[in-house]
Amino acid sequence: MSDQNNREYELNINGNRFQISSNCGEEHIRKVERFLDEQISEVNRQTNAYGPTNLAFLVALNLADELLNLRGRLSRYEEVEEGLSRLCERLENVLSSPANSDQNGMALPDLSSRF
Repeated sequence: MSDQNNREYELNINGNRFQISSNCGEEHIRKVERFLDEQISEVNRQTNAYGPTNLAFLVALNLADELLNLRGRLSRYEEVEEGLSRLCERLENVLSSPANSDQNGMALPDLSSRF
């Protein structure tokens, strides 16, 4: 990347040093570094993965699975949010309609659909 805001960072992940360039800031880069190092250590403890390539592949599979699950949950929350927005809009329309108010301006329930 040739972005002028980029800084060079040296990461140490699973005993390996990497040079990267990023504009995300030191704090974020160090969080990512710790997170990835923890993920690799955890997979290394739980499996018999032989070699750094297999270890990295298993970590990538775990992270991809987690990402896809989170995207699915986010999609469901977005659908709920859209439904709530539609309900709020309908409620606002009903409450602001003069036909649904009594002489004091109080909203009257629409009972026509119940019978």
